Amino acid sequence: MTLKPEREIKAKPHKFYIGNMNIKKGEIPLKSLLLIFLLTSITFLAYYPALNNGFQTWDTRSYVIDNPNIKALTWENIQWMFTSFHMSNWHPLTWLSHAIDYAWFGLNPWGHHFVSLVIHSLNTILLFMLVIVLISFKPSADKSSSGLFARIDNKTLLAASVAAILFGIHPQHVESVVWVAERKDVLCLFFILLALLSYVFYNAAHTINARFGWYLSTLLCFVLALLAKPMAVTFPVILLLMDVYPLNRTRLSTSHQHNSVSYKRLVVEKIPFFMLTLFSATITFLAQHQGGSISALEYMGIQIRLLNAFNSLIFYLSKFIFPIGLSPFYPYPSYSSFHEYYPSLIPVIAFFLITFVCGYLWTKKKYYWLMAWLFYLVTLSPVIGIIQVGAQAAADRYVYLPTIPFYILIGIGIARLLYNQTRKVIKWGVFISFLFIGVIFVQLTQKQTVIWKNDWIFWNYIAAYAPDAPLPHYKLGVICSENGQYEKAIEYYHLAISKDPNNYMWYANLPMAYIDLNRLQEALHVLKPLIELNIKTAPSQDYLYYVEGLIYFKQGLLQKAQDSLRKALEINQGNQRAQELLLEIASIFRTKPSRFPKP
Repeated sequence: MTLKPEREIKAKPHKFYIGNMNIKKGEIPLKSLLLIFLLTSITFLAYYPALNNGFQTWDTRSYVIDNPNIKALTWENIQWMFTSFHMSNWHPLTWLSHAIDYAWFGLNPWGHHFVSLVIHSLNTILLFMLVIVLISFKPSADKSSSGLFARIDNKTLLAASVAAILFGIHPQHVESVVWVAERKDVLCLFFILLALLSYVFYNAAHTINARFGWYLSTLLCFVLALLAKPMAVTFPVILLLMDVYPLNRTRLSTSHQHNSVSYKRLVVEKIPFFMLTLFSATITFLAQHQGGSISALEYMGIQIRLLNAFNSLIFYLSKFIFPIGLSPFYPYPSYSSFHEYYPSLIPVIAFFLITFVCGYLWTKKKYYWLMAWLFYLVTLSPVIGIIQVGAQAAADRYVYLPTIPFYILIGIGIARLLYNQTRKVIKWGVFISFLFIGVIFVQLTQKQTVIWKNDWIFWNYIAAYAPDAPLPHYKLGVICSENGQYEKAIEYYHLAISKDPNNYMWYANLPMAYIDLNRLQEALHVLKPLIELNIKTAPSQDYLYYVEGLIYFKQGLLQKAQDSLRKALEINQGNQRAQELLLEIASIFRTKPSRFPKP
């Protein structure tokens, strides 16, 4: 592929330039390398506080710290990565990534954060490259030319740079980059961006061998993305959207006969992708269902889920435009009365209004607005909450992929303003505003990164953000228990219970805190109702019987303790703590037969 002669691509001279240099032979690669270095440096500047963070143990404990299956690259562990539904997920490539991190850095948090930051920086660079090839892509009937890089000029480089740097430093991405347990997010996007680049090259190639090679490359990168995180299941639909625009492979967006491709061919070439999507979606559903992560309709009705879905669509957009007040946890609204439903109708109206405006702009041949909106809707659909997973109403990590078209549109818009025949004062205003926003974004990202420094800072921030949510108070209680502050832990547990007294989870650790303070009767008082209420439904009923047995053991009621521990083992034979305590009781019976009945 060759560049057009300088006279064909040289930008029209203006009185206002930003880094505008004459494009000479070999200058495009040099400028691109300089821009890549600048993008990487600014991205690292925004996230460097993460390198001083510890492990935030929310999920990271199960993913990395206490996960023996990633602490050795053995054949048995690799088999586990591809067959396990650990943490209600199936993402073997992510497990492999964590295993490699452990092999390099052990449990040094710095190394794990560094790798995530490197992958995010690579994603920023890949987005830079993707914007260049999408803008430069120009289908041609001339089979001797691929059509790529037909017009790489300073305007194109500026658009790509703006899009990439905003993506790299946006505070909305802190959760995906800084949370070690979200390695799957940055890793998945890395392969999605590679797949998108490969697909553009596939459409640009004119020889059968080249097209076949790029098609296989797209398919392989898609497989790797699915192995990193099932969020990539919407990728085949993304390709169909790209076929319409900006690749202009259909009559919907082009009137040129030689550019359009039959709809049958477009669908047929996506069949392998849809088959992989079906496989991944099935595996993911089984993993989530087996892990008990999917909320039943009885717990959360379809009406509430739909309202929250519409609300999330607009909520994410608002945080994209104004990334302030971000939180690692957004609690689910209660919707207990009509006045709480009513405000949720506003996002529904906004959704249909945006869709209508984008559809109208399509009729004006401004295809990019509708394509960006559809890309956003399609890629968010797996995590929008219709199939509810977890207790959160929304999560910043969910928009790591879906908001990409918006960065591209902003980049192209700024480049057009600065290179078109716009008044000089407007150009300076745009330039200064962009620099100001960039500085603010870097500061906001650094501030948001520090929230993940340790568990205490993390959960205190969430408790302040969502004071009515029980989860942060419960987690603060766990932290206090682990540090031996049992009185304070009990206060936090009771605070969590007061927010949601009907949820079994908030009671789970309270009896143990009483036991640690030797307040055994109070522990038993909390435990008895739990056993009676949850005997058929509690997923950790064996744990309750173990705690009951432990209380009786400490009270010297060994026969009662033995009965409770046996009940625990009847429910879960793998309860190791119950087994060990039962053996200890049996040894006491053997050494003092005159005082205790035989088991």
